[in-house]
Amino acid sequence: MFKKMKFSKQPKSVFFFIIPILMFCMIGCDGDDDNQVETIPLFLEGNYVGTWNSETPSATFIDYGISANLQISGTNTLSGSWFGTSNFEVCCSNGDNDGTITMEISGNEITSFLLDDVIPDCSGVFTGTGVIRESDNALVIDFMGTDCDGLHDGEMVFIKE
Repeated sequence: MFKKMKFSKQPKSVFFFIIPILMFCMIGCDGDDDNQVETIPLFLEGNYVGTWNSETPSATFIDYGISANLQISGTNTLSGSWFGTSNFEVCCSNGDNDGTITMEISGNEITSFLLDDVIPDCSGVFTGTGVIRESDNALVIDFMGTDCDGLHDGEMVFIKE
């Protein structure tokens, strides 16, 4: 009823052609998600109050009140207005704010921080890195930069209202 079939060498050659292709495909699909872009959690947007602590050759700042309004402005960027007061009011400039903040975030790390202080006769640029503190999601930044008081070396902490 059934005839015994005899295979030629052709199926073996197809088999040896398909196996390497399948192995190559499996290696290419190893589940590595390193290329995925991590986005900033929405809860990081909002109003922050905080403190500025730094030392310069001419002055020491201890728990100086600051504030910021921060928005997500890119896949991993948080940016917004900075105020040299703790109540979101301009302390010393002629504009809507005392400067702007931009920070790049990856996970719970602040990989890049930039404060462009526009206070007349005391403007400065401050850069640094930091972390998002797990206990309260505060933004804790170690920074350096120069303004009219000289070279600052310090820490800013922003706590969301």
